[in-house]
Amino acid sequence: MNKFIIIPTALFLSGIFNTALAAINDEGYYATARIAKVWQKAHNMDTTSRPGVGQFVSGDEKDDFYNGSIAAGYQYGNGWRTEVEYTFKNKSEYTSGSSRFTTSLNHHKVNTQRVMLNAYRDYNVYENIFVYGTAGLGIAKNESSGWQNRPGNTFDSNTDTNLVYSLGAGISYEPINKLNLDLGYRYVDLGKIESGYNNFTNVRGLKDEQMKAHLKSHEINLGIRYTF
Repeated sequence: MNKFIIIPTALFLSGIFNTALAAINDEGYYATARIAKVWQKAHNMDTTSRPGVGQFVSGDEKDDFYNGSIAAGYQYGNGWRTEVEYTFKNKSEYTSGSSRFTTSLNHHKVNTQRVMLNAYRDYNVYENIFVYGTAGLGIAKNESSGWQNRPGNTFDSNTDTNLVYSLGAGISYEPINKLNLDLGYRYVDLGKIESGYNNFTNVRGLKDEQMKAHLKSHEINLGIRYTF
């Protein structure tokens, strides 16, 4: 092959490689904003306390919604980066019932928000395209309330502050220097939640009913990240 083709081609490929290597080795602070499609499920709703009114009956244990987050972090120049992320409060609702009162559903309303410390490991796979793995640990504030059968039959509200974790992976594209577009998947365990007890008179005249669940989420995140 003609050396006038080989040499420019080699220089071009070398430039691409060096650009990608420089991107992953850039060191500095960064800021990112993300939007997520979230599929959340309330597990273990059968632990709900509704004694003396038949057998537990599953209702709608899933909810899906869009949510967002913002984060600030540091890229260490060796493929690693860490960040602190705040995920905005979102609302969801789950239902369950009793075999004795088939139309008298519990409506478990949940507001949740969280702060996470996330770690990432980036790998360059092609030119300015990267894949990453991530793990996070943080605190979630989960507020529970709701009602039974009709909105006037309320449960007392309760707030659980849980230690939570996340695991995920994704892909990044750097269209221009220091600006990355991220697309990833994340699994989040938000921990156990419970409402307060019934604030209404039930068939036994007792305050002994309480809604419980264990929240877990699957998220698809799209983010934009800039390194300073």
